[in-house]
Amino acid sequence: MNPMDITFVHCPAVYDFRERSIMYGPVSDMVPSTPIFEMYPLGFTTLGEYLERHGVTARIYNLAVMMLFKKSFDVESNLARLNSLAFGIDLHWMPHCHGTIEIARILKRLHPGHPIIFGGLSSSIFHEDLIQYDCIDYVLRGDSTEEPFNMLMQRLKQADQSKTVVGDLSDIPNLTWKDATGAIHVNPLTWIPDNMDAISLDYAYPMKGVIRHHDLLSYTPFKGWLSYPVTASLVCRGCDHVCATCGGSKYAFEKHFGRKNIAFRDPDLLINDIETIQKHIWGPIFVLNDFLQAGPAYAHHFIKGLKGKLVNPIGFELFGPPAEGKDFYRLLNDNLPAWSVEISAESHDDTVRAAFGKGHYTTEQLEQTIIDALDAGAQRFDLYFMTGIPSQTGASIRETGDYVKHLYERVGNDPRLLVFTSPMAPFLDVGSRVFDHPEAYGYTLKAKTFEEHRRQMVMPSWKHIMNYESDCLSTDEMVDATYQAALDIADVKGSIGVLSEEQAAHTHRQIEEARSQMNRLDEVLRETPAEHLDTSLRGLRDEFERLSENTVAEKSDLNWPHEIKPVHIISNLGLGLHEVGKHIKYGIQGKWSPACSDYPYPDQTNGDECGTYLNQHDVSAEGSRWISEKAARIEDEYDND
Repeated sequence: MNPMDITFVHCPAVYDFRERSIMYGPVSDMVPSTPIFEMYPLGFTTLGEYLERHGVTARIYNLAVMMLFKKSFDVESNLARLNSLAFGIDLHWMPHCHGTIEIARILKRLHPGHPIIFGGLSSSIFHEDLIQYDCIDYVLRGDSTEEPFNMLMQRLKQADQSKTVVGDLSDIPNLTWKDATGAIHVNPLTWIPDNMDAISLDYAYPMKGVIRHHDLLSYTPFKGWLSYPVTASLVCRGCDHVCATCGGSKYAFEKHFGRKNIAFRDPDLLINDIETIQKHIWGPIFVLNDFLQAGPAYAHHFIKGLKGKLVNPIGFELFGPPAEGKDFYRLLNDNLPAWSVEISAESHDDTVRAAFGKGHYTTEQLEQTIIDALDAGAQRFDLYFMTGIPSQTGASIRETGDYVKHLYERVGNDPRLLVFTSPMAPFLDVGSRVFDHPEAYGYTLKAKTFEEHRRQMVMPSWKHIMNYESDCLSTDEMVDATYQAALDIADVKGSIGVLSEEQAAHTHRQIEEARSQMNRLDEVLRETPAEHLDTSLRGLRDEFERLSENTVAEKSDLNWPHEIKPVHIISNLGLGLHEVGKHIKYGIQGKWSPACSDYPYPDQTNGDECGTYLNQHDVSAEGSRWISEKAARIEDEYDND
């Protein structure tokens, strides 16, 4: 069997997390993964499928999940067995800054001469730092690198087949690279597609990859996915909002990734993605990136297009109350059998929310939209708050519990409303407005360079790992206020029956124990001589691990209802039989069977600044373009509603 052309390796946040004693605290309580952040980005699936479509064999290797599942998992012996022309490593989220470099070094030692390629939003920001490492050969920058990655892989394959050096790569956009002499080159960031229609988000690639490689674990998205198979559908790349601490804001996309306008996905393709997902996966489908940014015509076309087709429960991420108010929620309920909504409000305080960049709605408007959604028939409404954001004081954080009590009273203690809080940790997003201009927003950065972040990531606790401190409250006060707000929220939910007495009591104990353990850690750091510190910290390791998951809330509280249905079993059996047959056929020829989607997606093309849709619409009101040739037809549909 020929080697793979590219193996995408997802690394744990900290490479040697199984040996280190770090109290990660509540940094991952609001996401599906553990504090090791073992969930690989959607970009692995879009890149892998796109490359397979163009004759490049690609697979996902979730090293972080395998290390979590098997305590005896031997990293080096397993990486040594990988047979691949090149290796791709994601540095999308900055918490992976430690693990990615360590794994890249191991891969380079085990597979000398095999290129190592980095990509992701954080890679784009620190590309000049990353390319300095001996273990990194290429960095692809930007938010849409499917075609540049294909161009690079075709060159690498040609060089490998002809046994020649790779040669000049100056024509590949968005690429930072080393030539054969070790000289560094930074190609212009010019590949910025106008839409997302060339990529597959139907999960065909990873499912076929599992069958092809007879390996479910390496493709598993995160540790608990098999029991809670949540999936995501991505509306767009880019954003119209300017949240101050967000590395995926309009500011960050324009300054660091070259994107001035949002690249939307054709709503018909979005519908196709969802239909394909639910044939095989029975978990809830989470629609990311607020599709309302594209305007009402897009929204109505998308939702009405799902009518009669949806089997799985579906949830929508909104960036604030919808402009159409209760009519929007009626639209959802008239067309969808089971739907939920999520809003990250960050704070109950209008002033704080405005300083954060979400001043486009008030607390009163937030409360009204929750009432409207619940009245319309929402299955649940998830509301998130965050600590550590601009202008926020300890007193403001501690008011959260009282506000949540008031909010529940206003909705009649409806248990479909689920409220959570978590800290902005472990890092303030690199590339955000606050990271680039900390003093202007009242922050002091503890880490600015890539290497400084790597050192922060292995500090003893989440309090020490954070790369920032706010002028409005000390780190100690922020930690204590975060625990207090979470405790108060749990008590409120327990008192009204949103949580059972046992759940509320467990969360209360967990928070109090975590708070006590943080104080104990401070004592150890203060009183233990440096030469004995590692030994003292190892003694706390088991408690650190126990108190670093489900700290401020049970992760299961985040799970939306779902159930497996006969259609899922039948579809998976059909896919399995088809792919096994195909794999045998190609295997006889000594080849890997392709794992690309069966849908005829177009090739990715570069964007231009003056498209039809942009000329016809007010971009600030409607969002950026999406499939301009369909815009007029969909506008007519909306006008005739």
